[in-house]
Amino acid sequence: MTDMGGLIRNRIFKRWTGCILILILSICLSGCWDRRELQERHFVLAVAIDKADEGLGAERGKDVDRVEDFVQPHGSKLYRLSFQILQLTPSNNSEGAGRGNTSTSVISTTGESMLEMIWDLQGQSNKELWFDHVQTIIISDAAAKQGGLQPILDFYHRNEEIRWLTKVVITDGEARDLLDYKPPSGEASGLFIANSLRMYAKSQHVPGWHTDLGDISTSKDNRRRVLLPRIEMADDVVKLGGMAIFKNEKFVGYVDEYATQGGKLMGGLERSAVITFQCPEHSGSILAFELFSHTTKIKPHVEGEKIYYTLDINIRGNMAEMQCRLQHDTIKDQDIHKLEQLVANVVKENILYSFRIFQDLKVDASFFGPKLEIYEPQVWERVKDHWDDEVFPKTSLIISVNVVIEGVGAHQ
Repeated sequence: MTDMGGLIRNRIFKRWTGCILILILSICLSGCWDRRELQERHFVLAVAIDKADEGLGAERGKDVDRVEDFVQPHGSKLYRLSFQILQLTPSNNSEGAGRGNTSTSVISTTGESMLEMIWDLQGQSNKELWFDHVQTIIISDAAAKQGGLQPILDFYHRNEEIRWLTKVVITDGEARDLLDYKPPSGEASGLFIANSLRMYAKSQHVPGWHTDLGDISTSKDNRRRVLLPRIEMADDVVKLGGMAIFKNEKFVGYVDEYATQGGKLMGGLERSAVITFQCPEHSGSILAFELFSHTTKIKPHVEGEKIYYTLDINIRGNMAEMQCRLQHDTIKDQDIHKLEQLVANVVKENILYSFRIFQDLKVDASFFGPKLEIYEPQVWERVKDHWDDEVFPKTSLIISVNVVIEGVGAHQ
């Protein structure tokens, strides 16, 4: 016969043993063994990368230059690396229990290896530097022209702390100056710039597509062109507009706001835009069309040795502004159709303007090459090795634009 009492005692023993083990493990795993208070960290909000000798004027003393330096066993002093640091301090106000005060400061050093400079910058901070919240990386064009993007961004692509949604911009001035900028919103300039870039859908002058750190890494890995939004600062005014183009990670040149807008129209990337033009009947009067929806279709065609593309665009929107409204009857269909044709002509001119600039720079910024690879793979194999330098600059673009004006606003 089975010893029922022994079985029961055995089960009770196993259950108690399991409970004790769970309690022991809970005690060992509870809490954060490496916990550090927020006030014990310095969060890096923005990174600025300049050429080492850039921005050295009378306002910078020799003692400052000496502090922003270190004995470098290998390499040269190519870059000045600057961090915008968010400092958190406990509140001294009894009413603000649980709250703290925030401020930002900027530290800099010079060198070549980004990691080596970061370790040197730790000597200017009494707390550990953390990169989990980096919002913006600002690169001066002088630094980019020295050796391209690879030596500048390689560390940030490899670092697991830095998010791939970090915004990257380029400036023709000194990048560090933008870290010292005090936005009217009161937030840190690193946050201000990142939030401004996220509004690219509301500004046709800002290239918001494929410009994050992760997108740049993907473009570099696939040997594609890289586009960086351009940011300018004059006195206390900061503005985003236009872009810089890199090919094979080398700086090619800047593209103005109008060409940036044309590139977005060409690629079907506009979700909201304003298209202005002069009224042909009333000199000096401006009309403005507000774009609401936008689709494009690009198709390559091959005729012998000739390669050309057709671009079909469909746009919908409203007439948002008519300075000569009293001279037009926007109730009549024929007048609406005239306005639609005017908008179509302006869109066509804008796209051709951008297309010619990309051809002059010998950069296929709107991915015409990949379209040819999809539709005509055999032709692409024949021309891919000299596409940017020889074939693309000679291609033609035939544009067809269909515009539908859905409304003329709340007032006729």
